[in-house]
Amino acid sequence: MDEYIRLLWSGLQRVPQLRVREIEADKSRLVSKASENSFDGGRTTGWMQSLADPTYIGMKNETGHCVHVVSDRSVAVLEPELRRGLHLMTWLSKKPVTWYWWDQPWTRNLPANTDPGPEHLNGGWAVPGVPEVHVYRREEALKVMIHETIHARLMDVKRALVAPVLVRFETALGRRLWPHLGECYTELFAELLWAVSSAKSLADVTRRWSHQLRCSEKQAGQVWARIHDSRENEETNVFAYYVLKWVLMRRPEVFLSPNHCVTRWFAWFEEARPRLEELGRMHSVSESQNVSLAMTCPT
Repeated sequence: MDEYIRLLWSGLQRVPQLRVREIEADKSRLVSKASENSFDGGRTTGWMQSLADPTYIGMKNETGHCVHVVSDRSVAVLEPELRRGLHLMTWLSKKPVTWYWWDQPWTRNLPANTDPGPEHLNGGWAVPGVPEVHVYRREEALKVMIHETIHARLMDVKRALVAPVLVRFETALGRRLWPHLGECYTELFAELLWAVSSAKSLADVTRRWSHQLRCSEKQAGQVWARIHDSRENEETNVFAYYVLKWVLMRRPEVFLSPNHCVTRWFAWFEEARPRLEELGRMHSVSESQNVSLAMTCPT
């Protein structure tokens, strides 16, 4: 695992700081994509319509990666984050990717006595193989962009391998999970890449990743406390994002051979189940509290 992290860090250090130029923002696509998709129940469209003087800005670098954003913040505030995003996109993909960002201040907050759903955690989407990524929260925007780029550039585990494993989980849990169980690996990989990309040194990557492990364990307990006895079918990737991701996070071999490991996911979950139940009991009080579901916990 240490060598794998070192390779990721070295790869990022080799990415040159490319020239970036401002381009005309694709306002029509930002408006139409928000209204054509029911990804958030119309919240993003409503937010855009509420802005008295929205900022639209586009930026592109020499490799063809570009970003189009609508925001209630100024260009001066947005520009450093957009430049950083373009740098990370260049690290992640040789093929140009377009990032659409609705920069709304909508946090991942789970109210007390509520089971988590799409409005509490989802923040973006991408179509596998299509070089476009879409992010519709300000919170964790760059991490979500990384996650969606993994989808866009087909770096996920193979869905056909996940399908039979999904059946085993659904049988054991007694309910339907969201069909995209492979999201557990996508999110895990995105969080590792985020730890690398936000670190100041190789040693800092290790520190940040250790923190991410502790944070994910806490979140697994908080989420499990809410969903362990649920019989309702999932409406989004709650189990994959917070519970199964934590299980895989404890297994470094997942990064070295992700597709090969898919058949072991259920056995690993069963092995981790006693600890998970303990975590659920430890965090049972959080069921009556408001809980942040942000995945990049502050260090």
